[in-house]
Amino acid sequence: MLVITIPKGKKEIVADALFKYDVTLYQSTLARGTMDKTMTKEVMFAIVKESRVKDAIYKVEDKMTIFKSKVSMVYAIPLHNIIGVQSYMSLINEGDKNGN
Repeated sequence: MLVITIPKGKKEIVADALFKYDVTLYQSTLARGTMDKTMTKEVMFAIVKESRVKDAIYKVEDKMTIFKSKVSMVYAIPLHNIIGVQSYMSLINEGDKNGN
């Protein structure tokens, strides 16, 4: 799962950039800064196949260069360590090992 913090209103730019990296699900929510309570950001959570994570992160970082704000970041959390193999395979459209 990619976790992406971006300026408010920029999620479509990042979502479009991730489209070719087999994102099967993404969700975004508003967040506030801890240092500056008036700063509003968006946090995106995107499910990406493990084999595509590195390329997806590079693409998101490239898109972040166009944002004037310095509140952007992207990092990955391996879901298979958190949710179990069956759920992980379902989220990345792989089904189970029997082809289901």
